[in-house]
Amino acid sequence: MAYVRTRLGRWFYEERGAPGKPGAPAIVLWPSLLCDGAMWWHQLGPLSALGRVVVFDPPGHGKSDVPPPFSLEDNADALLDAFGELRIDRAVLVGLSWGGMLGMRMALQHPSRVAALALLDTSAEKDEPARLVKYRLFISVARRFGLPPALVAQLGPAFFCDRTLRERPELLERFARAANGFPREGTARASMAVEIRRTDISARLRDIRVPTVVVCGRQDRATAPARSELLAARIPGAQLAWIEDAGHLSALEQPDAVNAVLVPFVAEQVA
Repeated sequence: MAYVRTRLGRWFYEERGAPGKPGAPAIVLWPSLLCDGAMWWHQLGPLSALGRVVVFDPPGHGKSDVPPPFSLEDNADALLDAFGELRIDRAVLVGLSWGGMLGMRMALQHPSRVAALALLDTSAEKDEPARLVKYRLFISVARRFGLPPALVAQLGPAFFCDRTLRERPELLERFARAANGFPREGTARASMAVEIRRTDISARLRDIRVPTVVVCGRQDRATAPARSELLAARIPGAQLAWIEDAGHLSALEQPDAVNAVLVPFVAEQVA
C-alpha cells in the first residue's frame, strides 16, 4: 500500500496512468466528506487514459491516518506536502464537495501548483447557523455511535436524489457501510474542518485565475445548486454544467454524465 507523509498524518493514495508530455500536470482527485478515494471509481479509467492520476483517501477516511484537529487551509498546506513527496509540480484538481473546497483553497494559497479546477457539488460559502447547529449534533452522535440507521436515513436524501434512493438503494447502503468503517474520531475531525470551521472565501473567488468547470447535480440538497451558480459567476471564465437525476454525490449517481463533462475538460488541460 502506498502512503505519503503530510503535516496531517499519512495519507493513503493510489496512482494510475502515466505522465504525459514533459510539464503536463498530474490529475489529482479528492472526494466528498464521508467518502474515500473509491468514490472516483467510475472516473479513474477515463482519466488515467489522459495522464498521471493520483487519488487520495482524505485524512481520517479510508486507509489514511486520523489527523490532528485542522482547518481547510491547513488541508491545502498538507496537500502541498503530498505534492512535494510525490513530485507533483502542478495539478488539475478534481474535487467533489470537500474536494472542491480544498481545490479552491489550493488555487488561492498555492496558485503556481494548480493548473485547473473541476469543482463538483461544492461551495465557497459558510453554512447557515441553523445547519451548523444540526451538523454539530450530527458530529457529536457520529463520534460516539458511528452512523446508526436513524442517521443514515437523514443522510440519504442529503447525499442522493430521490430517483437514486428509489431505484438504486444499494448506493446508499454501500456509502453507509464504507463510512461506518472509517475511524469515528477521524470523520469527526474532518467534519469539524469541512462543516463547522469552514471559512467563507466567496469574496476571493475572482482571484482564482485557472481554467475552471463547475459541475452540480440538479437535486443536490447538501450543497444548494445556487452555490454552484455563485462559483461559476465569480470565478473568471468558469463553465457551469448541470447533471440531471443526481444529488450531492453526482460522480457516483450519474458517472457517464459527469464523465461527459469532466473528461474533455481535463483532456484539454493536460494536452
